[in-house]
This record gives sequence, C-alpha cells and structure tokens, in this order.
Amino acid sequence: GLGAPAGDSRTGFPPRSTMFTFRSVVALGLAVAAQAFAPSAGVRRATSLRMALSPELVKDFPRDFKNIPLGTEYGEGFDLDANKAVEARKIQALEDELKTTIDTIVAEKKTPVFTTALIAGDCVILDAIHKAGVLDKVKVVFIDTFHLFPESIDFLAEVENHYGFKAETYHCADCATPEEYWEKYGEDSWMKDIDEYDRLCKVEPLQRALKETGTDCWINGRRRDHGAERAALPVYEGFKVNPLAFWSFEDCWTYLRKHNVPYHPLHDVGFSSLGDVQSTKKVALDVWMTYGGERSGRFQNLVNKDGSAKTECGIHSK
Repeated sequence: GLGAPAGDSRTGFPPRSTMFTFRSVVALGLAVAAQAFAPSAGVRRATSLRMALSPELVKDFPRDFKNIPLGTEYGEGFDLDANKAVEARKIQALEDELKTTIDTIVAEKKTPVFTTALIAGDCVILDAIHKAGVLDKVKVVFIDTFHLFPESIDFLAEVENHYGFKAETYHCADCATPEEYWEKYGEDSWMKDIDEYDRLCKVEPLQRALKETGTDCWINGRRRDHGAERAALPVYEGFKVNPLAFWSFEDCWTYLRKHNVPYHPLHDVGFSSLGDVQSTKKVALDVWMTYGGERSGRFQNLVNKDGSAKTECGIHSK
C-alpha cells in the first residue's frame, strides 16, 4: 500500500531516485494509486543476455506470452483451424506491406528516424526494420522523460543488445539526470502545469532529436485503432510515416508471437501500454484488444487546459 518501503516494487513505485516518491500521486487523491501504477519488479540493469532477455528481468517477467490475452475466439475443430489460417494469411499480408513501407522509406528518404517508446507496436516496427536489413540506415531515437518505469530503461538495454544497435536518447535539455530535474522543477511539475511538463520532457527533446538527426522522415507507431485523434491515420502523412496505421493491437501481438519478438516486461503484469509512471495504470485483459483499449490506461487523471480528457502528450500535435 501507500506505506510500503520505497524500494519494494511489488507494492509501490520502484523509483529511479529516492526523490521520486508517492507524494505526487497522493496529492491527486488516487486511492488506488499503488495498485494501479505499481509494476512488479525493482530497478535492475541487464548484465547478461540470453535470447535477448536479461536473466534478472526474466525472474519476474518471463516474456513467454502466457499472460498476454488473445483477441479472437477461434472456436474448436474446423473453426479453430480455419480461423488460424485466416489469421496467418492476414498477418502475412500485413508483414509484406510493412516491409514494402520500410523499403520505400529507405529508398526515398535520406535520413529516416524511428522514435520508439518500446510498446508492442514499436517492437513490431523495430523487428521489421531489423529483418529488412536496414537498421544501419534508420536512426532509432528514445525519449527519456525522467518519469518512465525503470523497466522501460532496462528493456531498452535488452533490445539494443538483441538487435545490435544503440538508440540515441534525448531528455530534458537543461537536466542531465532525473535527480537534477526533480531538484530544479520539483517532483510534481506534471501536476502544476501539464503542458509545460510535456514541453520540457517530451516535446522539446523530440523536436531537438528530429533537428539534430537532420531527418527527413519520422517513423512512428501510431495506429488507427488507438482511437481519438488517430482514428483516420494514413500510412504516409507528409514528414511522418505510420507503418502500422491499419494494424490492430491484436495484429501486433500476433506478429510478436509469430516471430518470438522480445516485448516490454510490464506487459506481462497487466500494462497494455507504457508511458510515465505517474499517469499509467494496468488495463483489464478483456479490454486490451478492444477499440482504443490499448491506450485506455494512459494519461490517467490528466486533463487539457480546456477541461477535456488528455489523450496526447503533444509530440504529435501539428
């Protein structure tokens, strides 16, 4: 509960610093904060990797897909076999189109960049870029908001080792560490002014990354089934390319299962999507594959200045 020791990640946040405590969440009056926001393992750094997974992380997060829900009722007998065959043909068609999109980007653009938040769809794109043999031609950018789950930082190290690349990490411009950020702006800066928090920790770092990489193409993982502002996304959107625009969350997991792709540790314990610790909660498994369900645990208790529910952090705003 709220009185649990700071280092006990099974009952409270596993803070990246002793400065990041429950105070911010308590201030919101969230009675279920500890249960809703708590991941299941503490801060760890990958030491050795086997089949892309850190032995330490595997102790709590096996990534064997057993805790990931299915979105289809396949039936039995003939229905089971026929539905599985339909699914296989569908995912192959999506894969073929994804490869065509990646090949087109590499052929037509000079300096493509892929921004990853390490969620399921991003894992699909990264794996597809690797399979296409063009990971050396696409820069991978990661935005560290200083408020991420520690497992997100651990997982970044896993995928870097698995695919043999190094992401270019960006964060708040005038702070080198989470501790420095909290000392300068406070632990609850996101509560005081969410737009300013987004600007400092997400929007400005992303804009700086796009500028410094000199990119002419921003690959990202937005999809139509995310809902809200994303419901009518095309694949090609000017400067942006959304390779998974027509995929569903279920399609992403079908791909990950098919190719045994490493996925974020916290998916194993009920998080359908991952963002900042203070505004992300677990989502009921029967909601995961519904329209907009993946992101239904994001931006919890956050509102825009006009009072509307927050569904975007600002990096994709025009």
